[in-house]
Amino acid sequence: MNLFVLSELYPGNKHVGWSVLYPLEEVLSSTFNATFIYPLPNNKIQLLRRYRHRIFKSWYKIDDLPTLDQGPNILLVIGLGPRFLLSIHALNSVLKKFDLRIGYILDGFYSSHLDRDVMPYLDYLFVICADLADAINRSTKLSTAFLPLATDVLKLGSNSIHRSIDIISYGRTDPKIHKCLQRNFNEEHNNRIYLHSTFSHPEVFNIQEHTKLLFKILSRSKISLCFEASNVERFQGYSPILMRWFESWSSGCTVVGKKPFGKGVANLINWQNSTIEVPDNPADWLAFFEELLSDNDGLIANSQRNYRECLNRHDWRYRIKDMFKVLELPIKENLKNEIAFLRQKSIVNNMNFIKK
Repeated sequence: MNLFVLSELYPGNKHVGWSVLYPLEEVLSSTFNATFIYPLPNNKIQLLRRYRHRIFKSWYKIDDLPTLDQGPNILLVIGLGPRFLLSIHALNSVLKKFDLRIGYILDGFYSSHLDRDVMPYLDYLFVICADLADAINRSTKLSTAFLPLATDVLKLGSNSIHRSIDIISYGRTDPKIHKCLQRNFNEEHNNRIYLHSTFSHPEVFNIQEHTKLLFKILSRSKISLCFEASNVERFQGYSPILMRWFESWSSGCTVVGKKPFGKGVANLINWQNSTIEVPDNPADWLAFFEELLSDNDGLIANSQRNYRECLNRHDWRYRIKDMFKVLELPIKENLKNEIAFLRQKSIVNNMNFIKK
C-alpha cells in the first residue's frame, strides 16, 4: 500500500496555525514512509475568483505530479479548512488513478463551505468535530466521520518534573483571566511567572522550529490554560476538543480553563483532572491559581497522569489506526510496533511514578 499526502504545510507556509500539521506529517513519515505533495496557492485565482470554475480547475498548482506505483495507492488530503480540498484538482489526470481518496480537515468550518465540485472526487472525509460530521452527513452524500486531533507524544511528549514556568497561555485565551494573571503574577514583587503571547502577527520564522520550541516550553510549564471554543464563529456553537489540549497533556502540563462539551468529547477527557475548571467568580481566580500552584504533589500527579493518558490514546498513531479501521484498510506492522512502544512507555512511566 502506497500513501500519498497532499499537505497544506508547503515550504514557505509560516502561519503558526498550520503548525498542527507538523507532528502529523512526522508520524505519517515514520509509520508509512508517505510521499508528501505540497500544492502551492494559485495566485492568478485571486483576481478572478468568480470565474474560477470556468478558467481554472484548482485554487492550487503542483509543479511535479507524482508517479503512482503498483497499488493500492491511497490519497490523503490534509488541510485546515475545506478550501484546501480543492487542491486535488491540481493532480489533473493522476487524481482518478488513486484507489482511494480521503480528506481530513483539522479545524472548524461551516458545512456549507464544502465545495460541491470536490465531493464526487472524495471517497471519505474526516473532521475534528462529531457534531460537524453529523451535519455534513445530513446535508450531503459525502461519507464523513469524526476523527479527533492528537499529537506526536512519542517524539514530542514529556513527563519532566522540573518546571520553572508557573502558567502558560498561548493563542486564543480568556482576556479577563489573562489580564488578572498578567497584572498580578508578572509584577516584580511576585515570584510567579505567567508566560503568554505578546505578539499578534500570525507568522513564525520556521514552523518546525516553532513547534519543537513550543513543546519544550510546555514541558517546563506547570499549568497550561485551555478554553473551549463554542464562541468562535467557525465552530458554529459546537465545542470540539482542540490541539492545545493534546499539546499540553502530552507535555505534562496541568490543564486549567473550561472543558469542551461537544459530542464525543467526554470519552476523550474522562480521567481525573483532565481539565480543571476555573471558578466563574473573578474574585476567586487568584486564590484558585495560588492553591493549585502550591500543591506540588498534585501538579506532579496531574502531569504524569496526563502524559500517560496521551501515551495510551492521544498519539497520532492511534488516530491513523482508527482512520484505517473505518476505511477497512490493513494496519501496517510499523504502525502496530510504534503503538506497542507507546503502550510500553506508558507502563514504564506508571511503574516509575508509583516507586516515587
